[in-house]
Amino acid sequence: MGFFDKALKKVQDVGENIAASANNVKTVVETSVQDTMEITGLKRQIRELEKEMDAQYLQIGKKYAEFVADMDDAEPETAENEAAEAETTEATESSEVIDEVKAEAAAEAIDEVKAEAADETVDEAKEEAANETIDEVKAEDTAETIDEEKEVSEEPVFDVSDFLTIIKQDQAKKKELENQLAEVEKRAKQNTLLREKTKAEESFEQEKGVLDKALAMEIISKEEYEQKLNIARKKVENFEEIKKIEQQFEMGIITKEEKDEKINAILNA
Repeated sequence: MGFFDKALKKVQDVGENIAASANNVKTVVETSVQDTMEITGLKRQIRELEKEMDAQYLQIGKKYAEFVADMDDAEPETAENEAAEAETTEATESSEVIDEVKAEAAAEAIDEVKAEAADETVDEAKEEAANETIDEVKAEDTAETIDEEKEVSEEPVFDVSDFLTIIKQDQAKKKELENQLAEVEKRAKQNTLLREKTKAEESFEQEKGVLDKALAMEIISKEEYEQKLNIARKKVENFEEIKKIEQQFEMGIITKEEKDEKINAILNA
């Protein structure tokens, strides 16, 4: 095979390698776009759930403010009820005093009449007084019972169970979405590393193509070819290790001189 035939063959091989690398890059880029869209969608759903929960918390706060206001409004009514009860007690005590006075007057009148008539009158008076007292006690007990029932039924109630149920459901959904997001971000990070490695492989193929062409054209010697190709190959084989060294430099852990020294040690080993 002549010189130009060899050079043409090398160029064709380089073209095929570059085309294959381009296809790999296209696949990785498409995956990266898909990951980005999925991450964006998950983050949007999480933000919407957070807004929904904030709205529920706001409703709880509003409900509590209304509850406190109702409690404040109910306090004067309680004071009025207590005053009314005090007045009823005073009236009852006054009634008892009057009854005692009446009983004394009746006793004096009885002494002035005949014994038999007096006894009958006394018995009737006692029976009537007892009946009246029983009726008054029943009426007072009934009134107190009704007042107590009204007071209990009108007492404000702070119930936010509906809001808490919605918040609990939203929290569960948010946790699930956050787990999905963590998985996608992990996958996206791996795909980013793969994409960068694919670019490194593409760069190697291009560099190898140039070296192959230079060797075929006898521009460089076989020894120079092997030396340069070996360095280019090590860049791909030790890609992850070199990437970590570069990240150490980006984070300020090592200096540029230390970075170059570590990378050169790997490539020239």
